[in-house]
Amino acid sequence: MSISLKQFSKACWSEVYNRIIGAVVFLDDYSAECLHWDGGLFNLITNGAVAVKSLSPFECAKKNQKKAVFITQATNTQLQTIHQIISNSDITHCIVISCVSFEIVYLEINNGKDVSDTVLAEKAQAEATNQLENLLINWVGKQQCVVEVVYIPLFTISPTNVVFLTPPYRNLYPTYDEKLTPDTPSFDLYSLSRDERFLVRSLASSLNNMFGSMNMKEDIFYMGAFSSLIAGILENSPICVTRRKNCSNPVSLILVDRTLDLCGVTSHSTESVLDKVMAVLPKFPGHSNDVAVDMSSLCEANIFTKGSYLDEVQLSPGCLFHANDDSCVQTYDHMINKSEKEVMFDLYNKLSKLDVQKSPGPKVLLKVTPQSIEKIISASKGNYDIIIKHLGLLQQGLGVVQTLKSPKLSELQLLMSLERQVQQNLAASRDSTSVLNQISHLIKARKQRNLSLENLLALLTHVYSLVGTEVIFNKQHEESVQESLSVAILEDHKSLFACEFEHPMTLEKSQAIAKKIMDRFKEISQMRSILQKYNSVIKPCETGTGHEYRGVLQQLVEDLVDTDRPEMVDLRHRNEGIKDLLRSGLNILTSKKKTTKHPLDNSTVILFVVGGITAEECKQLHRSIITSGVDNVVLIGSTKFVTPIEAMKDVLNIQRYKD
Repeated sequence: MSISLKQFSKACWSEVYNRIIGAVVFLDDYSAECLHWDGGLFNLITNGAVAVKSLSPFECAKKNQKKAVFITQATNTQLQTIHQIISNSDITHCIVISCVSFEIVYLEINNGKDVSDTVLAEKAQAEATNQLENLLINWVGKQQCVVEVVYIPLFTISPTNVVFLTPPYRNLYPTYDEKLTPDTPSFDLYSLSRDERFLVRSLASSLNNMFGSMNMKEDIFYMGAFSSLIAGILENSPICVTRRKNCSNPVSLILVDRTLDLCGVTSHSTESVLDKVMAVLPKFPGHSNDVAVDMSSLCEANIFTKGSYLDEVQLSPGCLFHANDDSCVQTYDHMINKSEKEVMFDLYNKLSKLDVQKSPGPKVLLKVTPQSIEKIISASKGNYDIIIKHLGLLQQGLGVVQTLKSPKLSELQLLMSLERQVQQNLAASRDSTSVLNQISHLIKARKQRNLSLENLLALLTHVYSLVGTEVIFNKQHEESVQESLSVAILEDHKSLFACEFEHPMTLEKSQAIAKKIMDRFKEISQMRSILQKYNSVIKPCETGTGHEYRGVLQQLVEDLVDTDRPEMVDLRHRNEGIKDLLRSGLNILTSKKKTTKHPLDNSTVILFVVGGITAEECKQLHRSIITSGVDNVVLIGSTKFVTPIEAMKDVLNIQRYKD
């Protein structure tokens, strides 16, 4: 690679920083999350921004602030928001930084019109630029004004050197107008809803620009119907074809649908500290990949609780990732790749060195507990010189302590135990009928067992994905689960849907929702039926006793790095088919059988999971790669980090049932 993914992201933000001197910066949540992983708010301030605000119709620039920079996904809704902000301000210099390519912006602006000729002629970029500039000139409404529109692909964050995520595409999921499978075998982009099409095109376009910036020429592999759509755009889009002609670094891009294996993302059986923290603590406001850490134990300020200000002071939450602190970046990497014990010792050793006079001195401990870390952190309370100097590390320490001391952790441990029981029951008897009965009882007794309905739905998602087509559940037992769910939804619908219903929930309505959810579970069990080799994820343990879960991604990567290069029949290469026949037609009688293209033929491989991934999966996949001894650089990408509850809500699309 000519540059790394971190360097690509930093180069993009450098372009932003060059344009913000003296400006009020308005940015959307997606851009704000990407900024957080580059260094955060102070990167904008230190590079010359006079103010930073949310891209909201309720915001505006002050009277004396004449320059505004908008960082946006450039959807029609966001463009209207920019219009409102400009109307409420008195700016004369306006810059719009679009995080999606102008080809996509052109389709968005001209939604409903036939613009195929312009796109095919590769004139969409110029047309979108002209249209946006004219809109801005009209909105500013002054003869003497400066407007500029620029595309900067702000869409990647890099939690580690080998893992990257794409926050603007956190809502992209392998569905076809809310269905898990397309209605017909022959499907295209128009099998998707308008919003889904926009996200698919935007992701493909963003990847294209990233490859161009990194001088990459990709071979595209895919597994899953949805990934084939993204692969098709990257393979056939005129702008992608043109870019590949000018790039020289070969790379293999492997796209995989998350829906092929939902076990890994709905499992609570994780060694990763990061997965535990994300499952326990609330999300950092507006973000999908970081958490909010309660900082009140370090400060004398009161926190915002129960809808009212206490002493009119609000304490901002802390978080886990701190890009400008190398020590914190290392600790964050440990939260993904090291054991809980190693993370605890790492935190203890670093925190022990903060303030020798106030903190307990480093000791040789056999075990570091949350209490021992908490004791060191508490010693820094009120010492704001120490707090400011080591704020990132203190936030990470508090985040881990709050997780390990949370009552939620016992619920997660119970769910881990249940998952192991289910796994062994199914492995021992593929026609096992006790599993659903057990879960049905758990749903009924959930409050006595301190189990949330959300986590039990995640467990059911895990079970149905785990068994796939190998187990046919008893119809009566499924009906029993459905009945239990309907009663639970009636009782817990407000917390499940996190909103008030327009009309009161009735038993009839909860029964209808329960039926739809059960139908979805049955769809989930069928997702791997299209696979030949990776259709089962319950495998005998290497020790010879018992069975274990080995996910589709894990099996794929193990085959990928196997020196014997076994045939990966489920991994399709975008160039397979008629093109190969035509290319070899002249020599078909004399040539040997064409060797199948292998991802490791290229020195760099990017495995991208559409629909989310866990830190535990990243760790296991990376471990398989480095222990294999292959020389290839293998990067792991996805749309976001997910927790079991988030993964369940994504695949069930739970919010659609609230109406």
